[in-house]
Amino acid sequence: MNKLKLFNMSIKMVKNSKLRSWLTIIGIIVGVASVITIISTGELFQDKVSETISGFGGSTISIHAQNNGESSIHDKDPELTRTDVMVLQGLPVVKYVNPKVSVFAEATYGTKKTNFYVEGVDPGVWPQISDQKLLEGRMFSPSDRNVILITKDVAENSFDRKVGLNQMINLNGKSFRVIGILDDDRGISSFFASGVYIPYKMAYEIPEKEGLSRTKKRDVYDSIEIKLADDVDYNYSMNSIKKALRTSRHVTESTEDFTIFSSKDILEGTKDILNYITLFLAFIAGIALLVGSLGIANTMFTSVLEKTKEIGIMKAIGAKNRDILMLFLFNSALIGLIGGILGAIIGIAITQVIAYAIAMQMQTPYTFVISMNGIIISLSVSILAGLISGVIPAYNASKLKPVDALRHD
Repeated sequence: MNKLKLFNMSIKMVKNSKLRSWLTIIGIIVGVASVITIISTGELFQDKVSETISGFGGSTISIHAQNNGESSIHDKDPELTRTDVMVLQGLPVVKYVNPKVSVFAEATYGTKKTNFYVEGVDPGVWPQISDQKLLEGRMFSPSDRNVILITKDVAENSFDRKVGLNQMINLNGKSFRVIGILDDDRGISSFFASGVYIPYKMAYEIPEKEGLSRTKKRDVYDSIEIKLADDVDYNYSMNSIKKALRTSRHVTESTEDFTIFSSKDILEGTKDILNYITLFLAFIAGIALLVGSLGIANTMFTSVLEKTKEIGIMKAIGAKNRDILMLFLFNSALIGLIGGILGAIIGIAITQVIAYAIAMQMQTPYTFVISMNGIIISLSVSILAGLISGVIPAYNASKLKPVDALRHD
Protein backbone atom coordinates (compact mmCIF):
# COMPACT_ATOMS: atom_id res chain seq x y z
CA MET A 1 0.00 0.00 0.00
CA ASN A 2 1.24 3.50 -0.81
CA LYS A 3 2.99 5.23 2.13
CA LEU A 4 1.24 8.54 1.42
CA LYS A 5 -2.12 6.82 1.53
CA LEU A 6 -1.21 5.21 4.86
CA PHE A 7 -0.17 8.59 6.22
CA ASN A 8 -3.48 10.17 5.14
CA MET A 9 -5.34 7.33 6.82
CA SER A 10 -3.38 7.93 10.05
CA ILE A 11 -4.41 11.61 9.95
CA LYS A 12 -8.06 10.56 9.65
CA MET A 13 -7.59 8.23 12.62
CA VAL A 14 -6.39 11.19 14.74
CA LYS A 15 -9.35 13.32 13.57
CA ASN A 16 -11.88 10.58 14.25
CA SER A 17 -10.79 10.25 17.89
CA LYS A 18 -10.26 13.92 18.65
CA LEU A 19 -10.81 13.87 22.41
CA ARG A 20 -8.58 10.87 23.15
CA SER A 21 -5.89 12.00 20.71
CA TRP A 22 -5.77 15.55 22.07
CA LEU A 23 -5.63 14.36 25.68
CA THR A 24 -2.61 12.31 24.68
CA ILE A 25 -1.10 15.18 22.69
CA ILE A 26 -1.46 17.49 25.71
CA GLY A 27 0.72 15.12 27.72
CA ILE A 28 3.44 15.40 25.05
CA ILE A 29 2.99 19.19 24.89
CA VAL A 30 3.57 19.54 28.64
CA GLY A 31 6.71 17.40 28.53
CA VAL A 32 8.25 19.09 25.49
CA ALA A 33 7.40 22.61 26.68
CA SER A 34 8.92 21.86 30.09
CA VAL A 35 12.15 20.49 28.66
CA ILE A 36 12.60 23.39 26.21
CA THR A 37 11.80 26.00 28.86
CA ILE A 38 14.23 24.52 31.37
CA ILE A 39 17.09 24.05 28.91
CA SER A 40 16.62 27.49 27.33
CA THR A 41 16.37 29.21 30.71
CA GLY A 42 19.47 27.34 31.90
CA GLU A 43 21.41 28.56 28.87
CA LEU A 44 20.08 32.08 29.46
CA PHE A 45 21.37 32.07 33.03
CA GLN A 46 24.75 30.79 31.84
CA ASP A 47 24.97 33.65 29.35
CA LYS A 48 23.99 36.18 32.02
CA VAL A 49 26.56 34.81 34.45
CA SER A 50 29.26 34.83 31.75
CA GLU A 51 28.36 38.40 30.80
CA THR A 52 28.41 39.55 34.41
CA ILE A 53 31.71 37.95 35.35
CA SER A 54 33.25 39.14 32.09
CA GLY A 55 32.10 42.61 33.12
CA PHE A 56 34.38 42.32 36.12
CA GLY A 57 37.21 41.71 33.69
CA GLY A 58 37.90 38.44 31.95
CA SER A 59 41.56 38.56 33.01
CA THR A 60 41.03 40.18 36.44
CA ILE A 61 42.36 38.37 39.48
CA SER A 62 41.78 39.16 43.14
CA ILE A 63 44.26 38.24 45.88
CA HIS A 64 43.36 37.99 49.57
CA ALA A 65 45.45 37.20 52.64
CA GLN A 66 44.19 34.05 54.26
CA ASN A 67 45.75 31.70 56.77
CA ASN A 68 45.17 28.14 55.58
CA GLY A 69 45.40 26.72 59.10
CA GLU A 70 48.59 24.75 58.47
CA SER A 71 51.06 27.62 58.65
CA SER A 72 52.85 27.86 62.02
CA ILE A 73 55.41 30.53 61.14
CA HIS A 74 52.94 33.39 61.59
CA ASP A 75 52.19 34.75 65.06
CA LYS A 76 49.41 36.91 63.63
CA ASP A 77 46.97 36.89 60.77
CA PRO A 78 48.64 37.23 57.34
CA GLU A 79 48.48 40.61 55.59
CA LEU A 80 48.85 41.97 52.09
CA THR A 81 51.42 44.77 52.06
CA ARG A 82 53.21 47.15 49.73
CA THR A 83 55.89 44.49 49.23
CA ASP A 84 53.30 42.24 47.58
CA VAL A 85 52.20 45.10 45.32
CA MET A 86 55.79 45.75 44.23
CA VAL A 87 56.37 42.04 43.55
CA LEU A 88 53.25 41.86 41.39
CA GLN A 89 54.13 45.06 39.53
CA GLY A 90 57.44 43.47 38.56
CA LEU A 91 55.83 40.47 36.83
CA PRO A 92 55.67 40.71 33.01
CA VAL A 93 52.33 38.81 32.99
CA VAL A 94 50.69 41.56 35.07
CA LYS A 95 49.45 44.76 33.43
CA TYR A 96 47.72 46.58 36.31
CA VAL A 97 47.87 46.26 40.12
CA ASN A 98 45.12 47.83 42.18
CA PRO A 99 45.46 47.68 46.00
CA LYS A 100 42.07 47.91 47.72
CA VAL A 101 41.22 49.08 51.23
CA SER A 102 37.61 48.81 52.41
CA VAL A 103 35.92 50.56 55.31
CA PHE A 104 32.39 50.68 56.64
CA ALA A 105 31.65 54.32 57.37
CA GLU A 106 28.85 56.68 58.28
CA ALA A 107 28.18 59.08 55.39
CA THR A 108 26.63 62.45 56.15
CA TYR A 109 25.13 64.82 53.59
CA GLY A 110 22.87 67.59 54.76
CA THR A 111 20.90 66.30 57.71
CA LYS A 112 20.78 62.65 56.60
CA LYS A 113 23.24 60.00 57.80
CA THR A 114 23.64 56.63 56.07
CA ASN A 115 26.09 53.79 56.55
CA PHE A 116 28.06 52.74 53.49
CA TYR A 117 30.59 50.16 52.46
CA VAL A 118 33.35 52.37 51.04
CA GLU A 119 35.93 50.93 48.69
CA GLY A 120 39.37 52.51 48.52
CA VAL A 121 41.08 51.97 45.16
CA ASP A 122 44.23 53.10 43.39
CA PRO A 123 43.13 56.31 41.62
CA GLY A 124 45.69 55.82 38.85
CA VAL A 125 44.80 52.20 38.11
CA TRP A 126 41.15 51.62 38.97
CA PRO A 127 39.73 53.69 36.05
CA GLN A 128 41.75 51.47 33.68
CA ILE A 129 40.32 48.17 34.91
CA SER A 130 36.84 49.06 36.17
CA ASP A 131 33.70 48.53 34.10
CA GLN A 132 32.00 51.47 35.81
CA LYS A 133 30.64 54.06 33.38
CA LEU A 134 30.77 57.76 34.18
CA LEU A 135 27.52 59.75 33.93
CA GLU A 136 28.71 63.11 35.24
CA GLY A 137 32.01 64.69 36.24
CA ARG A 138 35.30 62.82 35.90
CA MET A 139 37.10 59.69 37.00
CA PHE A 140 39.97 59.56 39.48
CA SER A 141 43.38 60.87 38.50
CA PRO A 142 46.63 59.64 40.12
CA SER A 143 47.07 62.77 42.27
CA ASP A 144 43.56 62.78 43.74
CA ARG A 145 43.16 62.80 47.53
CA ASN A 146 40.03 64.07 49.32
CA VAL A 147 37.64 63.18 46.51
CA ILE A 148 34.86 60.64 46.11
CA LEU A 149 32.97 58.87 43.34
CA ILE A 150 29.39 57.70 43.96
CA THR A 151 26.84 55.82 41.91
CA LYS A 152 23.63 57.36 40.59
CA ASP A 153 21.58 55.36 43.09
CA VAL A 154 23.61 56.69 46.02
CA ALA A 155 23.39 60.25 44.68
CA GLU A 156 19.62 60.19 44.20
CA ASN A 157 18.22 57.85 46.84
CA SER A 158 20.50 57.74 49.88
CA PHE A 159 20.05 61.23 51.32
CA ASP A 160 17.26 63.72 51.84
CA ARG A 161 18.24 65.54 48.65
CA LYS A 162 20.17 64.69 45.51
CA VAL A 163 23.95 64.84 45.71
CA GLY A 164 25.53 66.88 42.91
CA LEU A 165 29.04 67.43 41.63
CA ASN A 166 31.44 69.31 43.92
CA GLN A 167 29.19 68.70 46.92
CA MET A 168 30.83 67.56 50.17
CA ILE A 169 30.10 64.19 51.79
CA ASN A 170 31.48 63.39 55.25
CA LEU A 171 32.72 59.88 56.01
CA ASN A 172 33.01 59.43 59.77
CA GLY A 173 33.47 63.19 59.94
CA LYS A 174 36.10 63.51 57.18
CA SER A 175 35.03 65.55 54.15
CA PHE A 176 35.26 64.37 50.56
CA ARG A 177 34.32 66.29 47.42
CA VAL A 178 32.13 64.54 44.84
CA ILE A 179 33.95 64.58 41.48
CA GLY A 180 31.83 62.09 39.54
CA ILE A 181 28.54 60.21 39.37
CA LEU A 182 28.78 56.61 38.14
CA ASP A 183 26.20 54.58 36.30
CA ASP A 184 24.86 51.77 38.47
CA ASP A 185 22.83 50.20 35.63
CA ARG A 186 25.14 47.22 35.17
CA GLY A 187 22.70 44.35 35.57
CA ILE A 188 23.41 41.78 38.26
CA SER A 189 27.07 42.83 38.51
CA SER A 190 25.88 45.95 40.37
CA PHE A 191 24.83 43.69 43.27
CA PHE A 192 28.47 42.81 43.95
CA ALA A 193 29.99 46.29 43.76
CA SER A 194 30.31 49.19 46.17
CA GLY A 195 28.49 52.43 45.47
CA VAL A 196 31.14 54.68 47.03
CA TYR A 197 34.79 54.92 45.96
CA ILE A 198 37.73 56.92 47.31
CA PRO A 199 41.52 56.83 46.74
CA TYR A 200 42.81 53.96 48.88
CA LYS A 201 45.35 56.13 50.73
CA MET A 202 42.48 58.24 52.04
CA ALA A 203 40.85 55.15 53.55
CA TYR A 204 43.63 55.14 56.17
CA GLU A 205 42.67 58.69 57.18
CA ILE A 206 38.97 58.02 57.79
CA PRO A 207 38.49 58.41 61.56
CA GLU A 208 37.57 55.38 63.60
CA LYS A 209 33.91 55.18 64.61
CA GLU A 210 32.63 52.79 67.23
CA GLY A 211 30.44 50.06 65.83
CA LEU A 212 31.43 50.77 62.22
CA SER A 213 35.13 50.74 61.48
CA ARG A 214 38.59 50.82 62.99
CA THR A 215 41.49 52.89 61.74
CA LYS A 216 43.24 50.96 58.99
CA LYS A 217 46.90 50.00 59.28
CA ARG A 218 48.80 51.97 56.66
CA ASP A 219 50.19 50.09 53.64
CA VAL A 220 48.14 47.02 54.51
CA TYR A 221 45.44 46.08 52.00
CA ASP A 222 42.24 44.09 52.25
CA SER A 223 42.82 42.72 48.77
CA ILE A 224 44.89 43.30 45.66
CA GLU A 225 43.20 43.31 42.28
CA ILE A 226 45.35 42.65 39.22
CA LYS A 227 44.69 42.55 35.51
CA LEU A 228 46.75 40.26 33.34
CA ALA A 229 48.70 41.54 30.37
CA ASP A 230 47.18 41.07 26.92
CA ASP A 231 47.60 37.70 25.17
CA VAL A 232 49.26 35.90 28.09
CA ASP A 233 48.54 32.28 28.94
CA TYR A 234 46.15 32.13 31.88
CA ASN A 235 47.56 29.01 33.58
CA TYR A 236 51.16 30.17 33.13
CA SER A 237 50.25 33.59 34.55
CA MET A 238 48.54 32.09 37.60
CA ASN A 239 51.53 29.86 38.30
CA SER A 240 53.92 32.82 37.92
CA ILE A 241 51.89 34.93 40.35
CA LYS A 242 51.68 32.17 42.95
CA LYS A 243 55.38 31.37 42.67
CA ALA A 244 56.39 35.03 43.05
CA LEU A 245 54.14 35.57 46.08
CA ARG A 246 55.31 32.37 47.77
CA THR A 247 58.92 33.46 47.34
CA SER A 248 58.38 37.00 48.65
CA ARG A 249 56.19 35.86 51.55
CA HIS A 250 58.51 32.94 52.45
CA VAL A 251 55.83 30.27 52.26
CA THR A 252 55.42 27.01 50.41
CA GLU A 253 52.39 25.52 48.70
CA SER A 254 51.38 23.75 51.93
CA THR A 255 51.81 26.88 54.10
CA GLU A 256 50.41 29.32 51.55
CA ASP A 257 48.89 32.31 53.36
CA PHE A 258 47.03 33.92 50.47
CA THR A 259 44.16 33.00 48.20
CA ILE A 260 43.71 33.89 44.55
CA PHE A 261 40.26 34.27 43.01
CA SER A 262 39.87 34.77 39.29
CA SER A 263 36.78 35.61 37.28
CA LYS A 264 37.57 32.68 35.00
CA ASP A 265 37.55 30.19 37.88
CA ILE A 266 34.31 31.65 39.22
CA LEU A 267 32.77 31.48 35.74
CA GLU A 268 33.75 27.85 35.19
CA GLY A 269 32.53 26.82 38.63
CA THR A 270 29.23 28.65 38.22
CA LYS A 271 28.69 27.18 34.76
CA ASP A 272 29.24 23.67 36.11
CA ILE A 273 26.69 24.25 38.87
CA LEU A 274 24.14 25.66 36.41
CA ASN A 275 24.74 22.73 34.05
CA TYR A 276 24.03 20.22 36.83
CA ILE A 277 20.90 22.09 37.91
CA THR A 278 19.65 22.36 34.31
CA LEU A 279 20.27 18.66 33.63
CA PHE A 280 18.50 17.68 36.85
CA LEU A 281 15.46 19.84 36.09
CA ALA A 282 15.43 18.63 32.47
CA PHE A 283 15.43 15.06 33.78
CA ILE A 284 12.43 15.86 35.98
CA ALA A 285 10.67 17.47 33.01
CA GLY A 286 11.57 14.44 30.91
CA ILE A 287 9.38 12.36 33.20
CA ALA A 288 6.42 14.29 31.77
CA LEU A 289 7.53 13.12 28.33
CA LEU A 290 7.63 9.55 29.62
CA VAL A 291 4.10 9.91 30.97
CA GLY A 292 3.05 11.33 27.60
CA SER A 293 4.57 8.36 25.79
CA LEU A 294 2.62 6.00 28.04
CA GLY A 295 -0.47 7.97 27.05
CA ILE A 296 0.34 7.33 23.39
CA ALA A 297 0.69 3.59 24.08
CA ASN A 298 -2.67 3.56 25.86
CA THR A 299 -4.29 5.48 22.99
CA MET A 300 -2.85 3.09 20.41
CA PHE A 301 -3.99 -0.03 22.28
CA THR A 302 -7.48 1.45 22.52
CA SER A 303 -7.37 2.40 18.85
CA VAL A 304 -6.42 -1.15 17.84
CA LEU A 305 -9.33 -2.55 19.83
CA GLU A 306 -11.76 -0.06 18.29
CA LYS A 307 -10.59 -0.71 14.76
CA THR A 308 -10.22 -4.47 14.92
CA LYS A 309 -13.06 -5.01 12.43
CA GLU A 310 -11.64 -2.36 10.06
CA ILE A 311 -8.29 -4.14 10.24
CA GLY A 312 -10.01 -7.39 9.27
CA ILE A 313 -11.68 -5.67 6.28
CA MET A 314 -8.37 -4.12 5.14
CA LYS A 315 -6.65 -7.49 5.31
CA ALA A 316 -9.56 -9.19 3.53
CA ILE A 317 -9.17 -6.79 0.56
CA GLY A 318 -5.40 -7.29 0.34
CA ALA A 319 -3.67 -5.19 2.98
CA LYS A 320 -0.47 -6.80 4.23
CA ASN A 321 0.81 -7.08 7.78
CA ARG A 322 3.45 -4.45 6.95
CA ASP A 323 0.74 -2.00 5.84
CA ILE A 324 -1.20 -2.39 9.09
CA LEU A 325 2.04 -2.00 11.09
CA MET A 326 3.01 1.16 9.19
CA LEU A 327 -0.50 2.62 9.56
CA PHE A 328 -0.45 2.46 13.35
CA LEU A 329 3.20 3.55 13.57
CA PHE A 330 2.33 6.59 11.43
CA ASN A 331 -0.56 7.29 13.77
CA SER A 332 1.56 7.14 16.94
CA ALA A 333 4.42 9.14 15.36
CA LEU A 334 1.93 11.76 14.18
CA ILE A 335 0.59 12.21 17.71
CA GLY A 336 4.16 12.59 18.98
CA LEU A 337 5.01 15.07 16.20
CA ILE A 338 1.94 17.26 16.78
CA GLY A 339 2.58 17.28 20.53
CA GLY A 340 6.28 18.04 19.94
CA ILE A 341 5.65 20.98 17.59
CA LEU A 342 2.99 22.56 19.80
CA GLY A 343 5.10 21.92 22.90
CA ALA A 344 8.10 23.59 21.23
CA ILE A 345 6.03 26.67 20.35
CA ILE A 346 4.65 26.95 23.88
CA GLY A 347 8.08 26.28 25.41
CA ILE A 348 9.67 29.04 23.31
CA ALA A 349 6.86 31.46 24.28
CA ILE A 350 7.28 30.70 28.00
CA THR A 351 11.04 31.13 27.68
CA GLN A 352 10.57 34.59 26.15
CA VAL A 353 8.33 35.60 29.06
CA ILE A 354 10.99 34.44 31.54
CA ALA A 355 13.78 36.15 29.56
CA TYR A 356 11.80 39.40 29.48
CA ALA A 357 11.09 39.22 33.22
CA ILE A 358 14.78 38.60 33.96
CA ALA A 359 15.80 41.47 31.70
CA MET A 360 13.41 43.83 33.47
CA GLN A 361 14.49 42.66 36.92
CA MET A 362 18.20 42.88 36.13
CA GLN A 363 17.80 46.07 34.09
CA THR A 364 19.48 44.55 31.05
CA PRO A 365 18.36 44.60 27.39
CA TYR A 366 15.89 41.89 26.41
CA THR A 367 17.18 39.40 23.86
CA PHE A 368 15.27 36.63 22.10
CA VAL A 369 16.24 33.33 23.69
CA ILE A 370 15.96 29.98 21.97
CA SER A 371 17.79 26.73 22.58
CA MET A 372 18.18 24.77 19.36
CA ASN A 373 19.60 21.86 21.35
CA GLY A 374 16.49 21.79 23.51
CA ILE A 375 14.17 21.95 20.50
CA ILE A 376 15.99 19.24 18.54
CA ILE A 377 16.20 16.95 21.56
CA SER A 378 12.57 17.48 22.57
CA LEU A 379 11.14 17.00 19.07
CA SER A 380 13.30 13.94 18.48
CA VAL A 381 12.29 12.42 21.82
CA SER A 382 8.59 13.16 21.26
CA ILE A 383 8.56 11.51 17.81
CA LEU A 384 10.71 8.61 19.05
CA ALA A 385 8.46 8.20 22.09
CA GLY A 386 5.47 8.09 19.75
CA LEU A 387 7.07 5.42 17.58
CA ILE A 388 8.27 3.28 20.47
CA SER A 389 4.95 3.58 22.28
CA GLY A 390 3.12 2.52 19.13
CA VAL A 391 5.35 -0.44 18.24
CA ILE A 392 3.60 -3.09 20.36
CA PRO A 393 0.03 -2.00 19.54
CA ALA A 394 0.95 -1.71 15.86
CA TYR A 395 2.60 -5.13 15.90
CA ASN A 396 -0.44 -6.67 17.59
CA ALA A 397 -2.71 -5.06 14.99
CA SER A 398 -0.60 -6.37 12.10
CA LYS A 399 -0.76 -9.94 13.44
CA LEU A 400 -4.54 -10.06 13.68
CA LYS A 401 -6.06 -12.75 11.49
CA PRO A 402 -8.72 -11.42 9.08
CA VAL A 403 -11.32 -14.00 10.18
CA ASP A 404 -10.86 -13.24 13.90
CA ALA A 405 -10.86 -9.53 13.24
CA LEU A 406 -14.08 -9.64 11.24
CA ARG A 407 -15.78 -11.61 14.01
CA HIS A 408 -14.82 -8.97 16.61
CA ASP A 409 -17.79 -7.01 17.93
